[in-house]
Amino acid sequence: MTLRGNSAVLDAPHGTFAIEERDVPEPRPGGLLLRQELCGVCATDAYVHRGHLPGTVFPLVLGHETIGIVERLGPGTTEDATGRPLAVGDRVSVAPGVSCGHCVFCAVHRQPTLCLNRRGYGFRPRRDEPPHFQGGFAQYVDVAAGATVLTMAVDATAAVTLEPLTIGIHAATRANIPLGATVVIQGSGAIGILALAAAREAGALRTIVVGGPATRLALAREFGADVTIDLAAVPDPAERTRLVRAETPGGHGADVAIECAGTPAAISEGIDMLRRGGVYVEAGHYTDHGDIPLNPFRHLVNKHITLVGVWSAGIPHFVAGRALIESGRYPFADLVSHVLPLERVADGVGAIGGSYLLDGTEIRKVAIAANG
Repeated sequence: MTLRGNSAVLDAPHGTFAIEERDVPEPRPGGLLLRQELCGVCATDAYVHRGHLPGTVFPLVLGHETIGIVERLGPGTTEDATGRPLAVGDRVSVAPGVSCGHCVFCAVHRQPTLCLNRRGYGFRPRRDEPPHFQGGFAQYVDVAAGATVLTMAVDATAAVTLEPLTIGIHAATRANIPLGATVVIQGSGAIGILALAAAREAGALRTIVVGGPATRLALAREFGADVTIDLAAVPDPAERTRLVRAETPGGHGADVAIECAGTPAAISEGIDMLRRGGVYVEAGHYTDHGDIPLNPFRHLVNKHITLVGVWSAGIPHFVAGRALIESGRYPFADLVSHVLPLERVADGVGAIGGSYLLDGTEIRKVAIAANG
């Protein structure tokens, strides 16, 4: 029987989301049809809406943090990416990025997140086809062969945090956090709090979160932050730096700082929070927010820092993230503060890219329930 389903189609940068009903395609060989349960709203969705991601093809269906139930399996689809049996009715996560496996970055440099031919669910991976079921802001997602699918043995609200958790895991991995390290997380949004969990699992003994508002910092403490510093209560960057350094061994500064705020001014401040020889990880700028002033001597050479960037996440990060979520070690479901119907996608995207208030309350994480 032919299914019909709705999608929230964005027509253009700064455009409108229109709910459109279409026939749902049959799953392809090696693929599956997913009935969406929840799809997280990411700041990247807001950036795409504003036209800040070069190469985006419109119209498209956004949403790359998708959790759903297997509605139909394509021919030959019997297991997930790790060999777990896969059946109709299973809850699964779809890793949005699909790398080609044969370009120079995939085959030679072994850096698949930099793949020259990388495509992504929520970013219209098949540009020659209609957009309706290629992203998570829809009732169904047509998942083709080549995508990474993982079964999830937790409820949907916890499972929907997997994709942003992978960014935190990638950041912690790139930092090579030594056992017993002091780590600063700049930003207490979803990525910051999930990077906090990843840093603790990677070996951080003491963690300091700089961000706001107060409700997010309270959640950071639930995730194990030892110290939180509220930007509103301490508006002076120099004073914040002093407070951070006072919480580090000998007052020398943190071993690692991970920037998750997406604020250019945070970068020089974060480097000042590091000890000499520390590691600075930039994970918060997925679009161009402008330039920053840096002093090569003071911030880089004399400081002797290691500076690394993080782009997207790979399959090992998804597998590790699933294990961490399924372990129950952190209150992942508490990160989701708002669940909206498909018809309110514009409200969710607008709030995450603006006031961070929705229906009179502060946002931690917004998710869309297309079939709710």
